[in-house]
Formats: sequence, structure tokens, C-alpha cells
Amino acid sequence: MDRREEKFVVPDFWCTDIATQLDSSYKILEIEGQRSFRYDNLYFDTPENITLEDHIRGRKCRYKVRIRSYVSSNLTFLEVKKRNIHGRSVKRRIKRSNDVKWDTPLTTKERQFIHKHVPFANDFQPALYSRYTRFTLASIERGERITFDTSLEFTSMSGIQVTPLSGLSIVELKQNETDRRSPLHKAFKSREDRITPLGRGIRVSKYVIGRLNSDESISCRTYLSSLKKLKRATSIAKAQAAN
Repeated sequence: MDRREEKFVVPDFWCTDIATQLDSSYKILEIEGQRSFRYDNLYFDTPENITLEDHIRGRKCRYKVRIRSYVSSNLTFLEVKKRNIHGRSVKRRIKRSNDVKWDTPLTTKERQFIHKHVPFANDFQPALYSRYTRFTLASIERGERITFDTSLEFTSMSGIQVTPLSGLSIVELKQNETDRRSPLHKAFKSREDRITPLGRGIRVSKYVIGRLNSDESISCRTYLSSLKKLKRATSIAKAQAAN
């Protein structure tokens, strides 16, 4: 809930190789025999797209507000995620009722929760759906979690569906404190097919990627560099998969 994060994009077929290459201190999350889980998300933003604009501009202090459904576990949470000026990501959440559809409108209590943690919480409204499959490795010894997100899909509130990262997965390294000696870094560096930007740290937000690719009216501005890197990563991943 309070961590430092680093993100990477990799071809889908790298994921199993990287996971099995990590040392024995890492354990895979398994629930009732399952190791891969679907996540459904509904992101919220203001009519002025404040959270989106803050991410595009790279503001040090920024927020994400979302409902996250852990489909396999039948659990749903309303989450507020803040990245602070020190580069740490702090997440707060409250559980949603299982008696209603996971993306049902926010209750008064839930809006009060958002107001408590977001300074510009007026008029938050649904902005984007996303869906992906995740498996998670964790090392208690190192204070690390590594998540592998595959099969990413996005749907705008007008029903436009996009898969801009086809063939790519997003890998996130979550640490108590930044440690460049992580076995994940070593695993990436050992690959002969590690062509920039694959397996290198990248500024990427699933929310931003989904919004920019499903709404042509939004200007990408300072996010253009990341979009170019993702386009190049997609081309390289397709070429590697074909070989």
C-alpha cells in the first residue's frame, strides 16, 4: 500500500521466462489452485480530466481513483492511489458490497472517502474501463512484489474498445525502497533479445494509455515520448514472436 514502483513493457512470451529465472526467494500468488487472475477496473476522473492531465504532464503529485474488481475472488474495492512528491505510491481503499454489480454507481459513503483523500474530489465520474490478467510474484526477504499484466483491453465510456498493447505485457516492480540490484533487473539485462525499450524502465500508465487510445480528442503532449516507445516496443515484440 506504500511503495516505490518501476514499470517495464515486455513481449508476452518473456513473462514465463523471466518469472522462472528469478531466485527461490520469490513465491507466486496462488488462490484455490489458480495463479493467474482477471482484474476489471473502472477509472474515475473530473469533467476537466484533472487526474489524466496530471499524469500526462508528469506532475510529481498525482492521483488515480478507480473501482477494482478481483473477479476470481469476487472482491471489489474503491481505491485512491496517490503518487507523492517523494516518488512513493500510496494506495488507500475500502471494500464494496458483494450484493451489487461491481461497477454500480458510487454511494454517498464512497464519495466521502474520495473527498477525504483527493483535494479536487468534486464531480468525479466514470472515465474508462480496463481489463487484464495478472500473476504476481513476491519476495518477503527482499520486500518486493512483481506483477505481470497481460491481455490488456480498454473500453471508453462511449463503448470504444481498444487493445493498444497487443503482444505486450506490463511488468511492475514494487519495492519498499528502490533497489537497482533486484533480480528482476538482472533477468532483463541477461536477455540477448533485450532491444530498447523492451525490459527497460518506462513511464507508462495503463489509465493514460487507455484514454489516449480510445479518445482522439485528448492531446498527448508530454506523453508523446512514451507513446513512441510503446509503438516501437509493439513492433519489436511482433517481430520477435514471429521468429
